[in-house]
Amino acid sequence: MTTLRFLNGTDTIGGNMIEFVHQNSRVIMDFGIASNFDQKTVQQAMDDHDLPHLPDLLLPDQPQKFAHQAIFISHLHIDHMGALKYLQNTEIPIYLSNDAKKLYDVLMDEGVETRVANLHGLNDSETIQVGHLQVTGFLSDHDTVGPMAFLIDDGEHQFMHSGDVRINGPHQDRVTNWATRVQNQLLVYLTEATTYSFDTEQPLVIAGNNTEPIYREQDLVPLFKKQMANVKTNLLINPYPRNVERLINLNQAALEANRPIIWEANYAQLIRAFAPDVTCYQIIDNQIAPNEFNWHWQDLLNTLQHSPEKFVVQNSWQQHHRLADFHDGVYLHLNGEPLGDYDPNFNKLKSILDEQHLEFIPMGASGHAAKQDIFALAKQINARYTVPWHSFKPELLADQLITTHTEAWLPERDLYYEFK
Repeated sequence: MTTLRFLNGTDTIGGNMIEFVHQNSRVIMDFGIASNFDQKTVQQAMDDHDLPHLPDLLLPDQPQKFAHQAIFISHLHIDHMGALKYLQNTEIPIYLSNDAKKLYDVLMDEGVETRVANLHGLNDSETIQVGHLQVTGFLSDHDTVGPMAFLIDDGEHQFMHSGDVRINGPHQDRVTNWATRVQNQLLVYLTEATTYSFDTEQPLVIAGNNTEPIYREQDLVPLFKKQMANVKTNLLINPYPRNVERLINLNQAALEANRPIIWEANYAQLIRAFAPDVTCYQIIDNQIAPNEFNWHWQDLLNTLQHSPEKFVVQNSWQQHHRLADFHDGVYLHLNGEPLGDYDPNFNKLKSILDEQHLEFIPMGASGHAAKQDIFALAKQINARYTVPWHSFKPELLADQLITTHTEAWLPERDLYYEFK
């Protein structure tokens, strides 16, 4: 008998986490957070469902319930891995793709993420035995490097955790691969349903802005090239750092256009970690000697004052004070923080850009599949039960699935569901 317990994420975007137990074996899919609870103790956070109810993993000196257990991380977004830093059990192995592990290592070295022990990289289609349970990781497509979907097998039944996924991205073949592999074989398919939370086809940077364009990942580099060619004043970009593949592609496009991007040092380090031979320009501390590729901030400003078309400048929210040094130009928002107008910092950013006469242009691409793609994928996979989650409105997908052969299931948090 295998028991499923949904630890979080049944009716929210983020924090989705599920426990599979078979005899003395347990695997947990994802380990994220969906809200800020810095002022709470771990016990309070568990009581308020900010953290999953897992005292044996999150509280010190607790007896361990399972002889075999492991955590599997689908990708390195905070809402899927942000609770790992609260682990008190440092012996439990944590599995994620090789590229996701490489990213995690860089982020820990930079101090962006807290050090976590016992991380293990997975190859595509690699299977890990955890006692009586087998877990196979399949590379997928999302807006961060190395996303995976996971197949859980108890010897009698198979379950699939999609992770966050998109269908129209540059790695659609990966999604096709794992979807075909499990078609008509699953007892339960856990599908993200993020876009069902919104009236629009994709989340918008500015809610209600019906003129905001919707782009695919592969649209962004051609759009960026056009901006570099057309904008003769200052051109700034704010990309999401964990989408390393996008950073590398933007960097290459800028080099080819002879208008290199000047990166903040931590972004340049991410690029070099995954593309060590690439040419990369960056901002350096004043204590370090500058050269053609390493620039002091004031020297860069002096150059841009006379030749603003010489470089593109990457600017993160952490360095938004530097925007005061620019007095005209274009600011391309490429899914960097603040992500949208639901974040209080977004209005602060817009005010700064308006004051500095920097035109704000949203030019991002979502990592989440459109509604029709999520539905089509669930219909194709045709599991006995399909669980929509990672959504504020999972019932909308559940209603749609009535027209298919798979049965929609909307589970409740912290209940135990047994499958014999």
